Amino acid sequence: MRLFSIVAALLIGLLALTSCGGGGGGGAADTVLSGVASKGIIRGGSIKVYALNADGSKGALLKETPTDANGAYSANLGQYHGAVLVEASGSYTDEATGAATAVPAATPLRVALDTVSGAVSAAVTPLTELAVQMGEDLTTGRLRVADLASNNALVATAFRVDILKTMPADALTASTTTTELQKEHALVLAAFAQLMLSQGKDLHAVIAEIRDSMGADGKIGIQVAAQFQAALANFAKSSANKTGVTDISTTTLINIGGTSRTLTVSVAGTTTLIGGIEIDVVLPPGVTVKAASDGSVLDPVLVALGGALGNALLADHYTPATASARGRVRVGFISASGFAAGGLLTMQCDIAPDATPQNADFVLSLLDAFDKQSVALTGLSLSANLGQ
Repeated sequence: MRLFSIVAALLIGLLALTSCGGGGGGGAADTVLSGVASKGIIRGGSIKVYALNADGSKGALLKETPTDANGAYSANLGQYHGAVLVEASGSYTDEATGAATAVPAATPLRVALDTVSGAVSAAVTPLTELAVQMGEDLTTGRLRVADLASNNALVATAFRVDILKTMPADALTASTTTTELQKEHALVLAAFAQLMLSQGKDLHAVIAEIRDSMGADGKIGIQVAAQFQAALANFAKSSANKTGVTDISTTTLINIGGTSRTLTVSVAGTTTLIGGIEIDVVLPPGVTVKAASDGSVLDPVLVALGGALGNALLADHYTPATASARGRVRVGFISASGFAAGGLLTMQCDIAPDATPQNADFVLSLLDAFDKQSVALTGLSLSANLGQ
């Protein structure tokens, strides 16, 4: 447990290194909207980009462009700045059945953005369609423009993927170039196909069921969330899945359908500036954090607070829960200038639909602490507060 004190001098030297850069300016750049259209991957499909009027009605067609063999599209909108509605239609291979299937032009998948300017990324998927429907007046078809960003964020939180900027991989094709997050996005989309198969419904009926079960906080109803989790797990274990991710319990997708809350961890018990500290946070059942397969916690799950912010080195490791052990996060700071006791860090926690964790359910352990001279500090205590 003295790892941090042993390497403190070296790390403090590294913290003193800085780098800088610069850049130039120029005229206003065109707005270029790009992304991937996928239910499975929509190859040779059609992308239509419309302006959104202030009242949320669909405005002028700004651009029409095809998708390529990877489902990718790029639409140069010139000097247009403002809200847009993107529609995607075309053929794809159903992940659950392997059958050639189509997203009709009359009922396309959509994504809506409250403003676009410069280079903008936006996938078009059942998840973005869900976000559009959350803000749609089903009588007039108009969208609540002011709610577009928040609806996209709510769906992203509920499904544990960045629905706009993480471009989904092809779940049916093995690849060594796609990222872990892209593969997880693909698995979520494949779960829609699995639900369509198991429930005998079309895509829009499945989306509508999820939409109608979601609360104002974005939390999916427990029964619907459980159905989606089962579909996700079934596809992940199937031979059709070529992502290489077969165990959902080891991914950020484990708590799909729940919410995200912020845990604040504080340290007390000393007036001496802290030079380094290592802690262990044991998570309650139903609580996870986003991390890569190697255990490194993904940004921006962990954020240093107070005096620790900006001058502390943050090291972390997440161990997922097993049948016999709860999940845990180990975090360490080393600071060249030292930081005072108080708020140490915040941790974004993903909460399962049926979980109701309390502050006391988080078990905190102090593994190591020392001052700026690497002298051990004693008498410190840790506390946790889970925000709403």
